[in-house]
Amino acid sequence: MSSNISIGFNSEANKPQNPALVRMCGQAMMLKHKNQKPGIRGFTIMEVALAATVLAFTLVGTIGVVESGSQMLDLSRKQTLAAQILHGEIDQLRLQSWAAIAGEPPANTAFSTFYSGTQVGYSGPSGLLTTPGNGYPATTTLTSSNDPSFARFVASYPQTAHIFTLTRTVTCIEPAQNNSNPTAYASAPLLLQVTFTISWKGVSGVTYTRSSTTLVGSNGLSVAYQRS
Repeated sequence: MSSNISIGFNSEANKPQNPALVRMCGQAMMLKHKNQKPGIRGFTIMEVALAATVLAFTLVGTIGVVESGSQMLDLSRKQTLAAQILHGEIDQLRLQSWAAIAGEPPANTAFSTFYSGTQVGYSGPSGLLTTPGNGYPATTTLTSSNDPSFARFVASYPQTAHIFTLTRTVTCIEPAQNNSNPTAYASAPLLLQVTFTISWKGVSGVTYTRSSTTLVGSNGLSVAYQRS
C-alpha cells in the first residue's frame, strides 16, 4: 500500500532577505533609540524623609562626640591646674613653723611669738601673734589675698581666681580633740592632719573636687597624698 505525503513549502517566506534593506532598517532603529531622551524622574517623599533621618542621626552623633571631647579637654586642663595648686600648698606648708600651724610653742618652750604675715590664711590685724592659740583654724578659705602660694599662681593664671575654690582643714590627730583655734587646744597637740581641698565646675556644670592630705608634727611633715 502506498500513500502520497505532500509537504507545503512557502518559498516566499524562506527567501533570503535583502542585506541592504536589513542594514537600513537597523540604522533607522539605532537612530530612533539614540534620539529618544530618558524621562526625568524626581525623588519621592519617602526617599527625602529617609535621607533627612540619616543626616539628622549623623549630625546628632557628631555633636555628641564634639561635646564629649570638649568636656574631657576642659576636665583634663583643670585637673592639671588643681594638682599644681595643691602641690604648691604642700610645699608652702613645709616652710611654716609649728607655732604658726598649731598655735603652740615649740617643745620645752613656755612662750613663743611669730609675725602674722608668716601664717597662711591669717586675716586678722597685722602684728605679732603669741602662742598658745592663734594657730591654723579648723577650716579656712584660701584666696590670693591671704595665701602667698595661691597668689603667685593667680598672678600667672588670673582666671584661676574665679574658677577654683580652695579650702584648708586642720584636725588634731594626737591627742584626738577639737581644733578651736584661735583659742588654744585643750591639750598640747602632737600630730595634726592638714587637708587642702580644691573644687571647680566643668563646662557641663558638674562640680569636681581634688584634695591633698598630709600629717604635720612638731618635727615636720609626713608624706602627702592626693585624692580626686
